[in-house]
Amino acid sequence: MPPGKVPQNMAEHVAEDTLQVKPDHDKTQSGGGKTIFFGISSSYVQDWDAAAAFREIYQNWRDAILARFSLSRLDFQPVYEDRGDCVAVVVPDPTRQDRQGRALGFIKYNKHDGCVTISNSCVEIGLNVLELGYSSKRLDSNAAGCHGEGLKLAALVMVRSGLNVDLFASRNHWRFGLLRSHFYCEIKPSEDNGSAGRDPAEDMFRLSPMADRDVTLEIRAPSESKKNALSLDDFHGWLAITCDIRGLTHPSDILETDAGDLILDPKFYGRIYLNGMHLPCSGSELQQYRFAYNFLHGKVNRDRQILVDRDEEANMVRRIWEAAIRKHRVAFLPIYVNLLRNFPKALDIESAAHFLESPTKHLIWKYLLDEAGDDKFYYNENSSAEVSSL
Repeated sequence: MPPGKVPQNMAEHVAEDTLQVKPDHDKTQSGGGKTIFFGISSSYVQDWDAAAAFREIYQNWRDAILARFSLSRLDFQPVYEDRGDCVAVVVPDPTRQDRQGRALGFIKYNKHDGCVTISNSCVEIGLNVLELGYSSKRLDSNAAGCHGEGLKLAALVMVRSGLNVDLFASRNHWRFGLLRSHFYCEIKPSEDNGSAGRDPAEDMFRLSPMADRDVTLEIRAPSESKKNALSLDDFHGWLAITCDIRGLTHPSDILETDAGDLILDPKFYGRIYLNGMHLPCSGSELQQYRFAYNFLHGKVNRDRQILVDRDEEANMVRRIWEAAIRKHRVAFLPIYVNLLRNFPKALDIESAAHFLESPTKHLIWKYLLDEAGDDKFYYNENSSAEVSSL
């Protein structure tokens, strides 16, 4: 249904423009369908575009795969593939050594009509996901998202951008739309397409989801609107929000540690990520990161642009460097000393004197002494208190 088209017999049931905690179940339709109106103005999160909306969808897709299949973050390794009439991001089944022929989920771009399909295998969702603030992953440390608004706001922004958004889940077809300035979701039963006896992992690899078994979201321009059709470049721009995707957005040089990831690929320098999701507002005109980092924990602002606690951010960077030095001291200790010596304003070492653990300070001190050899060694007199404790 086009964004502005009114659902049958629903115009008189539109609520006022107020933000509600729960959706209004306004009208049960014939055939078991219903239309749910939200008290969300169409101008809500006005500064979000389609790429920002896709970020929310990708987070939900990723987090659902991790939870459904009990994967660690390192087991989640989506791969970019060009299959001729489409390109796809496929998550291989990590239990298979060859990782061929089986997948846990996929994202597909159809080159012919510009439709983007996002599918999770063997999951169901209920109407509670339409409640503002609802989230099933608040206590999940592997989850990239936690605000509990992702699906709703992503659908709103996509529809506001002139795109159709259809969700197939739990034997229902959910269609999101706008009636004047009011956001709604129309839900109707979908046909059972016969998933019984089929192998879900093989279906995912073939990019063939089943509405009675899987959760699948489709985003496309209305058939009558060519100007809003999604291009392959648009799709690639959406995927740039993550560093997860092998063969497209994954760094060529990265050290993964239990504290987070140190990204050594120069193309990524200056960026920070949270569970693989890019946070675009890191740093400032005066201070930047020399390297790039993927954090495993942290609280972001509501626009998902930046971590809200600078001390926490500095401490996480410190922990990543200390983990790197413990794993490969010969390689990474000289790099870190170079940061301390030659880039004192870099965010990579912000508050390092405060957060560095004593064993790391001893390693740095010993490295400097060994480097100096028989030559005289100078240090900042303001550091004398720290030096005396080493």
